[in-house]
Amino acid sequence: MGRQSNKVQKRQRRKSYIKRKKQEIKAKVSSKASAKAKKS
Repeated sequence: MGRQSNKVQKRQRRKSYIKRKKQEIKAKVSSKASAKAKKS
């Protein structure tokens, strides 16, 4: 079996990645139309 700490780090990295992506999408939506917001 793999190390248990690995999955925790993975989850944290994924959470920060999603947070960053959401901020990028928000920035795009505010500058462009909300057509892209409906897609995602």
